[in-house]
Amino acid sequence: MAEDRIQVVVAGVPRSYQNPAADGHWLTNEHVRQIESVSPRIDLVHTTRAELAGGTLPDLAPQVLLIEASGDEPYLDEIPEDGFRSLVSDNLRWVQACSSGVGHILNLGLLDDSVILTNAAGVHADALGESTMAAVLLHAKRLAERIENQQQHAWSELHCSELRGQTMLVLGAGNIGRAVARLADAFRMQVIGVRRNPAFLPHFHEMIGPADLAGALARADYVVVACPLTPETEGMLGEEELNAVKRGAYLINVSRGKVVQEPALLAALDSGRLSGAYLDAHAQEPLPDDHPLWTMPGVTVVPHDSHSSPYIGDNIVDLFCDNLRRYVA
Repeated sequence: MAEDRIQVVVAGVPRSYQNPAADGHWLTNEHVRQIESVSPRIDLVHTTRAELAGGTLPDLAPQVLLIEASGDEPYLDEIPEDGFRSLVSDNLRWVQACSSGVGHILNLGLLDDSVILTNAAGVHADALGESTMAAVLLHAKRLAERIENQQQHAWSELHCSELRGQTMLVLGAGNIGRAVARLADAFRMQVIGVRRNPAFLPHFHEMIGPADLAGALARADYVVVACPLTPETEGMLGEEELNAVKRGAYLINVSRGKVVQEPALLAALDSGRLSGAYLDAHAQEPLPDDHPLWTMPGVTVVPHDSHSSPYIGDNIVDLFCDNLRRYVA
C-alpha cells in the first residue's frame, strides 16, 4: 500500500565532504545501495540546493530527511532556510543532521515537537582526535620553528619536549574527548577529563566535574576544548579560568569558539600565561582579516576544518543507516 512507503530525502553536502559531484550530489552508488538495502519500503530521493532553489523537482514530502542545513551564513552546498522549509510537511517524522551541533537547525523554528531530531555526533571524532594530537606534537616538537629554520637555511638545534608524563585536560568526554584521550594515553600522557557526570571512562586517568575545573587547569600542560556549545559551556573558559592555567600551557580548541571568552584568550596569550594555541573554532567565522590571532606568536589558526577526512560521507551514511533501521522497525 502507498502508505507503507517511506520517502527518504537526502539534501545538502556534508560540510568538509571532500569529493561531491559538480552538481551538488554527494551520495556514492555504494551509499545509495546501503540506504536502500535497509528496507524495501524506502523511496530514496537525493537532491541538492540548486534543485530545490530551481523548483524542478516534483513536490517532496519526506518522512525522513538527512540534511546538511546552513546557519546564518550558508556554505555553497548546504541547504538554506527556504530550501529546508520546502522539505518540511505534515509527513515529516525524523530529521537526521549531518553535523554534531543542531542549534542552527533548531533556531530556524521549522520543526514542531512531533519531529525527531538526531545529530551526527561521533562521525568526526577520529579525525578530530588526530588533529588534536597533531597540534600537541606541533607544540612539543616545535615544528613551526623547524619549518621556519629550514626556509632560512638555519642549522639550529631546538630543545623540544616529550609527551610522556605531560598532563592533558580534556573539557568534554563525549565522542571527540574519548578519541583524544585514547591517542593521548598511547603517548603515555596523563589525561584528565571534565564532564557533568565524572564517572570513569577508559583512557582517562582522572575524571572531574566542572566544579573542580580550576584546580585541574593549574596542573594541565595541554587544555583541549572538546565539549559542545550549550548554555552551560558558553564562556566556560574566561579570565578567571585562564588565570588559573599552569603558566606555559597550550590551548587546543576543536569544539566551538564561544566556549572560550576571546578577550580572556587574547590576554592569556599576550601575557605568556598560555604559550600558544591551536584554534580550529572561533567566536566569529570566518576570522576577520584584521584579527590579532592571525599574527600572534605560537597561535595556529585553522578554518574550522580539523575534522576533514575522506571518510566523512561513509561515517554519516553508516550512522544514518543504523538509525534508519530503528526507524523502520
